[in-house]
Amino acid sequence: IDSSRTGGLLELSFPNGSKIIVNTQPPLHEVWLAARAGGFHYRWAGDHWADTRDGSDFLATLSQQATAQGGRPLRFAAG
Repeated sequence: IDSSRTGGLLELSFPNGSKIIVNTQPPLHEVWLAARAGGFHYRWAGDHWADTRDGSDFLATLSQQATAQGGRPLRFAAG
């Protein structure tokens, strides 16, 4: 996976040509994730970033989407 960052935007590029984009939205206090499966918005929930629609965890969704687009198990975790 190749990555590039410009300001608050992180782009992950996969060998198959697909991309995942993570973008901060400071005025909204959100983080947005765009993947093949769609777009996701997250707000800080005290100890993690939670999806504004279903409450799912940002790192879990990022891991699921990267696994789907990368074709192999990938896991992102807080460091």
